[in-house]
Amino acid sequence: MNCHSSSESLPLAALIRRNVMEEKLERPQLEWDLESAELAYGVIARYVEHTQVSGVVIALLASALGEERVKSIAASEYWQAYMASKRSITEARTDVERLTELIERLRQQPPE
Repeated sequence: MNCHSSSESLPLAALIRRNVMEEKLERPQLEWDLESAELAYGVIARYVEHTQVSGVVIALLASALGEERVKSIAASEYWQAYMASKRSITEARTDVERLTELIERLRQQPPE
């Protein structure tokens, strides 16, 4: 993907969202069944766990740096993108719960 021309003026979070959308368009359609649902859930769970652990590590590093040094980092575009991403993960909790319910319904269906 070429991310140099008009992409240079986009904020980091917008670039990430655009790249994710472009990747979704390029992927072939997959069959949705219990196996694929459980696979998706497992992948999502690992990303959520990684995000939670990363948040703790970032908090520890910020504490070690001290308040004055953290101010300049918190004002950066990268920090703002991180915080937006963190909020998005938090807001996705209901989607994860819906996915869990879907998987449970698929498990209860008799095999075809």
